[in-house]
Amino acid sequence: MLQPEPSAWTVVNSSPWQRNDLVFVPLTDGSERVEWVTGSGETCSTQRTEGGWLVNISNIPPMGYTTVLGADSERPAVSPQSVPFQFSENGIETPYYTLEWNGQGHLTGIYDKAAGREVLLPGQCGNVFEVFEDKPKSRHEAWDIDLYYLEKRKVVGDCAEVRLVEAGPLRAVVRFTWNYMNSSIVQSMVLYSHSRRIEFQTTVDWNEQRQLLKVAFPVNIRATEATYDIQFGNVKRPTHWNTSWDYARFETVGHQWADLSERGYGVSLLNDCKYGYDIKDHVMRLTLIKSALIPDPTADLGEHQFTYALYPHQGDWFEGETVQEAWCLNNPPSAVLGKPSVSKQSLFTVSAPNVFIDAVKLAEEGEGLIIRLHEFACSRGCTDLSCGLPIAIWEETDLLENAIPGGSEGQGDIQFEIAPYEIKTFRLQF
Repeated sequence: MLQPEPSAWTVVNSSPWQRNDLVFVPLTDGSERVEWVTGSGETCSTQRTEGGWLVNISNIPPMGYTTVLGADSERPAVSPQSVPFQFSENGIETPYYTLEWNGQGHLTGIYDKAAGREVLLPGQCGNVFEVFEDKPKSRHEAWDIDLYYLEKRKVVGDCAEVRLVEAGPLRAVVRFTWNYMNSSIVQSMVLYSHSRRIEFQTTVDWNEQRQLLKVAFPVNIRATEATYDIQFGNVKRPTHWNTSWDYARFETVGHQWADLSERGYGVSLLNDCKYGYDIKDHVMRLTLIKSALIPDPTADLGEHQFTYALYPHQGDWFEGETVQEAWCLNNPPSAVLGKPSVSKQSLFTVSAPNVFIDAVKLAEEGEGLIIRLHEFACSRGCTDLSCGLPIAIWEETDLLENAIPGGSEGQGDIQFEIAPYEIKTFRLQF
């Protein structure tokens, strides 16, 4: 139970790894000079934003919580020397990148300072909205995309405004506005001082029909395969059309991310609700709006809100921690008003970086708690699962939560072997 305290907030981390991340704390009074400290007394860097504060919290326990407290301070909310972003008419420099754009609002360059290389293919533009005529032969057109849609392509280039709307010690926000026929696109490009993720928070007022909206990033990566996130793992698909099988797989599902990597460097395209990708050669595209007429001619008309992100990284998608960044995009830490009896605690912790906790729930039948995990990096090994509460007894079960005859069981922390892409389920009693 949380104890009511106006200045205390409990920050919850839903991921099975320790996080250093931003949390949004709503403004509860009119104070412009607030200092935020953790329950252990560490001062947090902050940034005033619309409706509240962004607070950068370190070492949030895995699948657990920590506490932050707000207090009045005489120190200015933002010092000019603490802002690590430099904005110009056609670009912005961040701790990680130098970005440039043209008059159409398209990114003409993303220079990775740490890697010393351009993310985009030289001479081509990124974050380009492309519209294709979409008239599938099938009567079920809301579920189909025919490859010949590529024959009719338009580029959204009527950029009405580019404006810096926010710049502080934690993030900068550049807002772009485009017009297209009867529709409009308003997008906030969010750049962080603590993360390499480049977010594109997008609002679209869409009034077109049978037009397929995608966004394209031609990246400076040469690879014959791309990797796509799916439930309990990932799949690889070719980036070429050498065979009829390749040709048929021009659109591929990706739940939270898709990645194109060379041996030492790669680029991931993350999303929070759009799951159709096509990656051909060096061009990464994400499908945003379908606007079919059948079965519902008004299905995609009106306002859409979604976020996607570009994430350049060192190494491949696993070394670059694409899974973690995608989870941060989809599940940011949340803040709840109130103070727990214990200021910091973790429910579960997994020792292996390639094992993910998918579910923690009450057992469907009988007593106990069910925890389900899976391996996502095609790697085999021994894993420890520890709990912040004392486990009286545990046993391995199948997916129906039935005990496995001859399966592992024990007391205290759980140790188990896991195979590539294997799913493990355990019943715990405290």
